[in-house]
Amino acid sequence: MHTVLNVIGPVFGIVLLGFGLTRTGVLSAATSEGLTRFMFYVAVPAMLFRTFAATALPDSVPWAYIAAFYGASFVAFGLGMTLARWRWRWSRRDQGIGGLAAGYSNMVMLGFPLVITAFGESAALPLFILLALQSLLMFPLTTWVIEIYGNTGNTPRTGILATFGKLALNPVIASLLLGIGANLSGLEITGPLSSMLELIGAAAPACALVALGAGLAQYEIRGAIRESLGFVVLKSIIHPILVWAACLALDVAALWTQVAVVLAAMPTGINAFIFARNYDARIEVVSKTIVFSTLVSIVTVAALLHRFLNQGV
Repeated sequence: MHTVLNVIGPVFGIVLLGFGLTRTGVLSAATSEGLTRFMFYVAVPAMLFRTFAATALPDSVPWAYIAAFYGASFVAFGLGMTLARWRWRWSRRDQGIGGLAAGYSNMVMLGFPLVITAFGESAALPLFILLALQSLLMFPLTTWVIEIYGNTGNTPRTGILATFGKLALNPVIASLLLGIGANLSGLEITGPLSSMLELIGAAAPACALVALGAGLAQYEIRGAIRESLGFVVLKSIIHPILVWAACLALDVAALWTQVAVVLAAMPTGINAFIFARNYDARIEVVSKTIVFSTLVSIVTVAALLHRFLNQGV
């Protein structure tokens, strides 16, 4: 347990620091937004590009690993839609938000610093493979549910192609693709450029965690409690169980299974709130889900790391 505390203590401690600095007024909403933008547009892309440009890529695509994680994620998404439809009687349009709240993990702000801290650099490749695919797979699905499946004829559609266009301009996705391109082409990142990317990328984990804490501090914990807790159960408990079972069924390697399960146990990602705000759909429920699932993840992730770091899969 001491090892686990050494891993999660600093990570969640920095989140708490960001939360406290914002609640006490040291960080304003504008400062929090600026930090988030720096993390999203500069620090994380620099880290991802440098890592993928230098990391030895697998000889073949790890289809079993991808299928295990995202097959389970799609199931969690469907369960979120089912809960929203049959339990809470949400409209078809809003069900897409429920699906995203149940199946979309906070990989960037919380997942990657925690996984790297827990498992070391050997976990970088399985981590970044899932990170690279999450938005590419989950965003178009959510957009289709909201705009096509949930369209009543009274709201405009942006379309799936437009969504893929936006994804191509996403700095996280773009940096991953550029890093892979540099790796495959044999381009070596050396000299001042490498040093600059290393310095900027080193700031990414701390910036991400402080930004997460600052963002959580801006959410209110009132109203929509029952709905939020329902999605928390799906995201924080059912999702990692599904991923673990799928990895075992598909004979995924031990370390890769551990990374996948820990990422599935991450709280609901901030992008679920961005979708909710963009479509003005169930903002209150999603914000509470993010807060509660973050709190629950402290316990679930500690339990998982205790199991993985001390006893194996």
